Amino acid sequence: MPFSLSHPAGAAMQAEAAASAWPATAAAADAELACLAELLAGAGVTALPAAGVLAIPGLAAGPGDTAGIRVRTTSNPPHALYVIAADRITPHDGASSAFDHLRPLLEAAARPCDGCGAEAYEPCSPFCLPAPSND
Repeated sequence: MPFSLSHPAGAAMQAEAAASAWPATAAAADAELACLAELLAGAGVTALPAAGVLAIPGLAAGPGDTAGIRVRTTSNPPHALYVIAADRITPHDGASSAFDHLRPLLEAAARPCDGCGAEAYEPCSPFCLPAPSND
């Protein structure tokens, strides 16, 4: 599917929009990562910070995910928060966007699993196949 551009590539309007949406520097992206860690802590989720990455081992991307979720920044533009969950990488322009992306996983973690019997906030077994729900 072709993309249509409303402005030519490199146009001043496009550059202004990109500059305002994404963190301007690697330090700003790291600050967004720290803000995300605070949002997660407020939601009762343990996150393990390291240089340029936030590991969330207790939050699964879905049944059978034992790796947990990671959020990374980059040292090169475009600076963003990249949510890495299972086989998906999703860029976000800030902590609130990444947190909103993680919200359904946070809500799912708060419920026990009908498939394998895992308690709320406990990871499912690696071979869990939860029963379909009407949620």
